Amino acid sequence: MLKNLLILKLCLIMASGFAQTRQITGKVTSGSDGTDLPGVSILIKGSTSGTITDVSGNYSISASPEDILLFSFIGFESQEMRVGSQSVINISMKPSVATLDEVIITGYAAQRSQDITGAIATLSMKDEPPAPVATIGQMLQGKLAGVRVTQTSGRPGEAMKFQIRGAVSLTAGSDPLYVVDGMPITGDLSFLNPNEIENITVLKDPASASLYGSRSSNGVVLVTTKAGKAGRLQIDFNSYYGVESVPKNRRLDMMNAREYAQFQKEIAETNGRPVNPAFQNPEQYGEGTDWFEEITRRGAVQSYNLSLGTGTEKIKTSANFGYFNQEGVIEGTEFERFSLRINTRFQPTEKLGIGFNIAPNFTFNTNFNTDGWPYVTENLISSALITTPLASPFNSDGTLALRATDPASFGNPNWLRVAREKVYEDRDFRLLTNAFVEYEILEGLTAKSTFNIQNGNRNIFQFNPSTIGVLFIPPPRIPFGSDNNRRFTNWVNENTITYQKKIEDHSFDALVGFTSQRYRLDGTLVSASNYPDDKIQTVNAAGITLVTSDIQEWTLLSYLARVNYTYKDKYLFTLSARRDGSSRFGKNNRWGNFPAASVGWIISKEDFWNFEEVSFLKLRASYGITGNFEIGNYSHLTTVGNAFYPFGNTVSTGRAPNNLGDQSLGWENNKQFNLGLDINFLNDRFQFSYNYYIRNTTNLLFNAPVPLSSGFGNIQSNIGELKFWGHEFNISGTILNTSKFKWNSNLNFSFDRNETMSLATADGVLPSGLLLYQYRSHITQVGQPVAMFYGAIHDGVYVNQADFDNSPKHESSQVGTVKFRDLNNDGIISFPDDMTAIGSPWPKFTFGMTNNFSYGNFDLSFSIAGSYGNKILAFHENWTTNLDGVFNVLSEVKNRWKSPEDPGDGKYGSVQQGTTFLERDRWNSRYLKDGSYLAFKNITLGYNIPLNDNRVFKRANVYISSQNTFIFTRYPGPNPEVNTQTNGATAANQSSFGITPGVDENSYPVPRTISVGVNLSF
Repeated sequence: MLKNLLILKLCLIMASGFAQTRQITGKVTSGSDGTDLPGVSILIKGSTSGTITDVSGNYSISASPEDILLFSFIGFESQEMRVGSQSVINISMKPSVATLDEVIITGYAAQRSQDITGAIATLSMKDEPPAPVATIGQMLQGKLAGVRVTQTSGRPGEAMKFQIRGAVSLTAGSDPLYVVDGMPITGDLSFLNPNEIENITVLKDPASASLYGSRSSNGVVLVTTKAGKAGRLQIDFNSYYGVESVPKNRRLDMMNAREYAQFQKEIAETNGRPVNPAFQNPEQYGEGTDWFEEITRRGAVQSYNLSLGTGTEKIKTSANFGYFNQEGVIEGTEFERFSLRINTRFQPTEKLGIGFNIAPNFTFNTNFNTDGWPYVTENLISSALITTPLASPFNSDGTLALRATDPASFGNPNWLRVAREKVYEDRDFRLLTNAFVEYEILEGLTAKSTFNIQNGNRNIFQFNPSTIGVLFIPPPRIPFGSDNNRRFTNWVNENTITYQKKIEDHSFDALVGFTSQRYRLDGTLVSASNYPDDKIQTVNAAGITLVTSDIQEWTLLSYLARVNYTYKDKYLFTLSARRDGSSRFGKNNRWGNFPAASVGWIISKEDFWNFEEVSFLKLRASYGITGNFEIGNYSHLTTVGNAFYPFGNTVSTGRAPNNLGDQSLGWENNKQFNLGLDINFLNDRFQFSYNYYIRNTTNLLFNAPVPLSSGFGNIQSNIGELKFWGHEFNISGTILNTSKFKWNSNLNFSFDRNETMSLATADGVLPSGLLLYQYRSHITQVGQPVAMFYGAIHDGVYVNQADFDNSPKHESSQVGTVKFRDLNNDGIISFPDDMTAIGSPWPKFTFGMTNNFSYGNFDLSFSIAGSYGNKILAFHENWTTNLDGVFNVLSEVKNRWKSPEDPGDGKYGSVQQGTTFLERDRWNSRYLKDGSYLAFKNITLGYNIPLNDNRVFKRANVYISSQNTFIFTRYPGPNPEVNTQTNGATAANQSSFGITPGVDENSYPVPRTISVGVNLSF
């Protein structure tokens, strides 16, 4: 009886289990683009039961509620899902973070990831979470080892600054070469719509970049745009709307009205002058006018992007239309972009392929001068900050005031009125077209010819009405303006033949080709003045017009070759070479040769390798030469310009040489060695990469000074040698991966160093940078890093008479004035005898980190970027701490020296007339600040809306995102990434010369942006 009961109970349990088993159906799609995934393996975890998806990504499988379905597919991350009560389970699979067979574009070819022997960094946009950004650079910050991307200005639509491996040149520029779909473009990447991008590859060493020869010494950034795929029509729409603002902690703290009046009162009393009645009773004033608050606002940013893709085996097409609009946080500034891209590939036969891409782009902005020192143009930020807080931007009737002044200050314009009424209209049209034809002549032998054209037409119209002015020149003024037209054409023709072959254990591919490139720019500037009124603003209404024109041309002819050889899929060899001839160099030195070689060894494929924890290990090394020709045009020629000659009592216009040519002027060469290591752990779950590089830059291009007896101040020449070296670390992987929760992370560090090895100057010293009372802000000297900050060492102030008597001093020093260190120990402070290198603009290391989390239908991502150990020259303190009393100043100036009993904090000296120039107009270490920072660049929280069997939408995602969320730094200025100065002079300071890194003159604030967005796939 008992036996029968046990058998019955067992049968009931089995019947119950069979009753719970049911049919589960669903569809598997790619999480990056929503396409169907056929052939995906679906197993019941812990068993051998399973199935695969059909051609449309559909599947059906029998499972019980307790079962866990395991989804796996080559190139995608495995995924688990518990059945539970579900009968329909749709899965969106994410591409694998590391696929050794992944094909990467490396320039003129594509290679498997495991076969690459050079130093490259890649980022696929399909792996990136949605981010509401205006430019590509904002997507890359902190994500690529050895690639520093900084946002030096928050100006709407402004391009980011790329610096690869700490690249720097004295005058030939440090920007990398940008290549879009095979076209080496002119300018930066700000015109590109980020939604058009498929992936980005950065070539960092000569082994990967040498085929770009004379232009690749600072690295190459390859951009590949989205192409159509075979299959049904794919429609994607994404949009976001955001609000920008400047956080309170990213503003300079200026004196309010009460503090400013007290400051003016104390200046008068210290110098024995009667106190102006306006400042006699400071307590009567409150906060007064915050001019930064007046000229800034909350700005709106919005973006709409529609993309379509379709194709067959014969023809594939994609189209992308985008609209972007960004109101700047500074009154009167705005950026607008319309973009269209159509990429088409036609394959009429197996052997013949034809492609054509066209991408018109139009941008419009009103970004007038805002950055820099306040003394030349209407550089708004600095000028507004130092304007008296006693003045209001509005009249009593609510209308805009004409001026903003008080009895102590110069006659200043109303800066809010300047921002609103200045006319600045910048229209820029770009057209980028790519066409190619390729034909397989024999099996493995393919010929390809491409023709690329980049056209640009830009017009900048400005009008300055009578109601606006500049510092020291208040309105009303006679109106003036300008109309600037610049148009360029840049075309490239490339012709290559490639051959690929595999014979047993031997695989190789070879490439030979030649390219030609031509660039021409035509510019016409009409300067207009003496307008009769503000009503008619066109230049033909001006009383006086001056027309100038300019033509810039250069050409490049090149030959290139490369061979990749692989033995047994584990021994890797690459040889490449390029020969360039450029019109920019003298006829005696016009051609340059740029060879490179690299090797790799995949140790983990050896028979002796038995470390299961390490699934992939590769050693690689490379050496090569690249060049730099960014010196402008005609430098090697002796040119002629206008001159004036006295004849008796009159002066006549004539011609005279204005540039001393050098027919031996040649390439700046970079010889670089790279040693690398790639390791994958735990079945490719984690990936680690390390690179060590050392680079020597020879034949440095620089405007070297020559004796004035020659009739010239300087000559462009090859004058010296620099050394660069550094270490790069990158680790990424999946930290957690469960059925509900997943965490991917990427962390990178870069250590870049440089040293000046030789200079062809008499003393091995080369000043550069900003000119302040005869002395430059930077100095390059043998044995030291490039462009170190130069000045005296600030040692506080002379606190009392005893301190003054016992300390070295300048002839103008007094008790309470600034004290500098006596570096030559002669007991006297003098210049330049007591000036030296006082700090470095170069970080000790830079870093970045990205984290992506997903839980159910929610996903969260954040990225950080930062640097450590660099100094910033806060040049704005030249005017924001001016002790003469003609400007408003930083609030901290309150704690200056006032008497021996009230010496302050030792940072600022006395306001005694005739002594303040010493600390203001001599470069010194008080100007230097710690520029280290850690910034949360992007935080995004998203939700994938469950669609079940929705026949309209394939994917729907909504998100909220924050850009430039937090910045942790000791730098007291608004932006620790700032650098308003680049090579040469700027509109802000015409006295700048040569390389000028790490300078803050007050730049456009980088706003914090909060956005909400949606991504839809149909």
